[in-house]
Amino acid sequence: VYGEAGQVIFANIRVAVVGLGGAGSLATEFLARLGVGHLVLVDPQDVDETNLPRLVAAEPYDIGVPKVTVAARNARRANSVIVIDEHVKEVQDPAVVAALRGCDYIFLAADSHSARHFVNMVVEEDLIPGVQVGVKVPVGADGLVGRIHAAVRPLIPGEGCLWCNRLIDPTELALDLQPADVRRAARYLDEVPAPSVIALNAIAVAEAVNRFMMGMTGLLTTDDPGYTIAFPRERETQIHAHRRDATCRFCGDR
Repeated sequence: VYGEAGQVIFANIRVAVVGLGGAGSLATEFLARLGVGHLVLVDPQDVDETNLPRLVAAEPYDIGVPKVTVAARNARRANSVIVIDEHVKEVQDPAVVAALRGCDYIFLAADSHSARHFVNMVVEEDLIPGVQVGVKVPVGADGLVGRIHAAVRPLIPGEGCLWCNRLIDPTELALDLQPADVRRAARYLDEVPAPSVIALNAIAVAEAVNRFMMGMTGLLTTDDPGYTIAFPRERETQIHAHRRDATCRFCGDR
């Protein structure tokens, strides 16, 4: 569908995937198989047993192995000549920020507010487009599943950033940036993990990757910067406009 010229474009661009969990591992798989020539993979965590149902190509013997290592191995299975920069570090690490600044596009698939903040900073300050993908599966105290949704938010410089859209909480960001022992003392790491299902992650990632690939090859028929939210239980998709605060320090009027 992208033609020979499109494959040349993909082979010569550098794409970052921040967060190599359920969504990020899928994004890595898709990008490698579609011919992206250079990936920058970022995640500080190791694989644990609960990750196995949703991490693409993860095996039981990968428990304790960095998620970045597993994702890189899988990408090389798909594309033996792909170039991969592996960063088993927090996104705020100076080496990671420098690597992101050298990319052409960024996939944000991490839930932390620090990841959102630093990717948002690079998008706005270095004029590097990207996309945020995420899935929410709300479960009440009664055990009932609420309104599941999968969100795809284009990150386009100057079009309304994650701060403008209230997707970064200053308190959570401050906790994210504290040492591990301080976070533990604040009970930050004792939260119950949110449910994650590989097929739900795929809804968001497939749209995000398609948008990226078609945008890079001129196949998109719209440049609308709005974001989409899919509600799988209702078989409904909504399109929303980004909020933009004129006084925002990142994307406001200067």
